[in-house]
Amino acid sequence: MKLLLTVLLLIGGPMAVVQLLYRIIDHKGTKTVQLVKKFPVLHERKFLVQIGGAVGFVLIFGVICMLLNVPINVFFIVSGIVIGLINGFSVTLMYNEDVVAGIKKSK
Repeated sequence: MKLLLTVLLLIGGPMAVVQLLYRIIDHKGTKTVQLVKKFPVLHERKFLVQIGGAVGFVLIFGVICMLLNVPINVFFIVSGIVIGLINGFSVTLMYNEDVVAGIKKSK
């Protein structure tokens, strides 16, 4: 039980903080919309980016951490930060769906 609580705090804490910071920094979604203009696949496949990005990162980074004997706590914290960034982007994109849809129609 103690290990489970540790894992939840080491992943969930950084994830929540980074997602909150992303929403605070880009609350109007301007940076996210600029990124979607450059890479339209981020909007077209947003759920795949959110789920696949998180799973892909955890798998690849996990293998790297195992090969380099990186402490498990570092793996949990970095994974939480990256997943928080991906989720922050996805949430901001979903909140600004009308702006992004306007970009696609103007093309």
